[in-house]
Amino acid sequence: MTLNEIVVKYRMEILLGAILLLSGFLNFWNLWNTGFSNTCYAAAVRSMLENPGMALFNSFDAAGFVTIDKPPVGLWVQSLSAALLGFSGWSLELPQALAGVGSVALVYAIVSRPFGKPAGLVSAFALAVTPIFVAVSRNGTMDGQLIFVLLLALWVALKASREQSLPLLLLSVFLIGIGFNIKMIQAFIIVPAVLVIYLLGIRDTPRKKQVLHLGLALLVLAVVSLSWAVAVDLVPASERPYIGGSGDNTVLGLIVNYNGLHRLENGQMGPGGPGGFPPGNGIRPGNGIRPGGPQGAGFPDEQLNRTADRRMNGDAPGYGMAPPGQERGQFPGAGSPGTPPGMSLAGDARGGGGMDNSGAPGLFRLFGEGLGGQISWLLPFALIGLLAWWRRPATLTLKGLEEAGLFSDRGLTLLAMGLWLLPGLAYFSFTTGFWHTYYLATIAPPLAALVGIAAVGMYDAYRSGGTRGWILIAAVAVTGLTGTLFLNYDAAWSGHLIPVFLAGVIVSIILLATLRIRQGTATGNLPKIVTCAAIAILFIGPAVWACTPLVYGNSGILPVAGPHLDRGGAGMGGGFNRIGDSATPLSTYLVSHKTTETWLVGVPSANSEGAGLMISTGEPVMSLGGFSGSDEILTVSSLRGLIDAGRIRYFLGSSTGVGGGMGSGNGGLFTWINESCAAVPAADWGGATALQDSIPGFGNGTAPAFPAYNLPGRGMAGPGGQDTLYDCAGYRRQTGA
Repeated sequence: MTLNEIVVKYRMEILLGAILLLSGFLNFWNLWNTGFSNTCYAAAVRSMLENPGMALFNSFDAAGFVTIDKPPVGLWVQSLSAALLGFSGWSLELPQALAGVGSVALVYAIVSRPFGKPAGLVSAFALAVTPIFVAVSRNGTMDGQLIFVLLLALWVALKASREQSLPLLLLSVFLIGIGFNIKMIQAFIIVPAVLVIYLLGIRDTPRKKQVLHLGLALLVLAVVSLSWAVAVDLVPASERPYIGGSGDNTVLGLIVNYNGLHRLENGQMGPGGPGGFPPGNGIRPGNGIRPGGPQGAGFPDEQLNRTADRRMNGDAPGYGMAPPGQERGQFPGAGSPGTPPGMSLAGDARGGGGMDNSGAPGLFRLFGEGLGGQISWLLPFALIGLLAWWRRPATLTLKGLEEAGLFSDRGLTLLAMGLWLLPGLAYFSFTTGFWHTYYLATIAPPLAALVGIAAVGMYDAYRSGGTRGWILIAAVAVTGLTGTLFLNYDAAWSGHLIPVFLAGVIVSIILLATLRIRQGTATGNLPKIVTCAAIAILFIGPAVWACTPLVYGNSGILPVAGPHLDRGGAGMGGGFNRIGDSATPLSTYLVSHKTTETWLVGVPSANSEGAGLMISTGEPVMSLGGFSGSDEILTVSSLRGLIDAGRIRYFLGSSTGVGGGMGSGNGGLFTWINESCAAVPAADWGGATALQDSIPGFGNGTAPAFPAYNLPGRGMAGPGGQDTLYDCAGYRRQTGA
């Protein structure tokens, strides 16, 4: 075969390879310079490398004080990547980037089988350039891994339906259970699709057999999903970290409340997570502190002390281990301990999006300025395109639906994608619960699949004539106007792209309509060329937006895409908080003054200075309020017990005693620290004022807003206060400890 013949024969495979290369470029390019996009998760990975024994619990710190507010599988994958390639921002984001490319390939495989390779290619390309999908694939959040697992589960479920295979169904729900242990309830978004298409696939089998298969599937789903939760909750509370975000120190509470009901309700951040829990300073079970003790002082549990001390000295099983060639406390490949390669401070300036930028609930919420450009560019095209595949059944019976094609490979694939996408659209459009913009990435795969399916269906209808032939023209027109609207949301940035895009859409509509009117049935190569050009024009907007994360850098802890990244964005920043930067005097001061203490310092929240300090030093940091500062883990008496036992000496708080996180009941702890411990002179450790003065443009209106500064609830200064480092060694001397 000649080269030309090979290209012609394998042109579809060559195009797929090009799309996968494009996806790889969008996901990987410049990833090595982005630093740590999610410092909290990165710190947890560092803790797992420092103390693999704590990996089971998904502990934030290596000493096992409090856990991350998510399940562990995604972080385990990141830890493996870091162990193999060295601890750095890009090694933690690599699993998500790989999962993104894999997801593009899976979408092609799922769509191309029933609808043909052209539909699969369009679907794969649509997913590859979905802006929020690209942003998630370049970030330390684990949603990229979740999306890949869900697509794999759906691919297996479709095969199970075709082959009427119970083992494949059980494998599918097993994978969903793995997804649950990556991001919990988000994984269940495809459960209805999986179960419905399987039951339709075995519709001719006896009802008892259907019920049995369904029951077994639900049982496997429950067992796998809850396996980690049960394993952790069975460990005595005094022998494990406090379950961050749970409110009741159980993983079940974390599942049902913080990562469950509070995502559905009109949640307000409060103790234990969104939605809040009744405030209180009572000691929580399982924080490693035994209530009472001598004179009711709440002394630490002695067994916990011994275990933690052994861990920190490297004597306990599984602790003190490090990847080959790496010393404990040193980053692989780093020039010296505490100097992570590729560290980036840019994340502080990057925008977040999320619930603060989601718009009011309603039918057109996903077309608003805050969300539209992230995922909705091709949504009208996909939804209108469903009309091209609609066949009215003669009767609303199984036989009538079967005759209409609902139970064919095409029908079941369409149904699966619809059952994944439409409930997701309804939730994100109308919910008043707690969510972030990047959650939209979980519905990017079915939307992309329907774009490819719609393109083929509308082209076939356009070519064959009849009233359905106008569906393609209507879809191009509506989608083009929507894209123009999205570009106009940031007209200054879009510039000349707006008139060029709009002109291309108008010309496409005119040509499509002209060919349709003149020929009746659009045959020949010209209609195909015009159709391909029209669809390609519609991809301009999302493709340009998809490039923004790799051009302007990651968007911080809450990944988003869009022009606002060029200006620093808005919302919760990520990257490296300034006080946690290894270059700041604070970390140097704390490390040089640490003796036998278990924790380097106590901070209000993991999401403020704690994560950065742990990344830069490799030492455990006590996050008194968990991830956001809202967990109430210790009482004043139990905190005093830890200080008396020499477990911790320093605390970072506010000169006013304010702190502890949004809606926290930990104010009493910081008030006591403020009143009982000595403030370390700012000049000794490089206090907030010194740090602010070192940032170019800070204070003169030219520097970006850093959320870590003077923001009550982020663990920084309260109203009228400045960041203060407290040394409680004097308190210990006063009490004779």
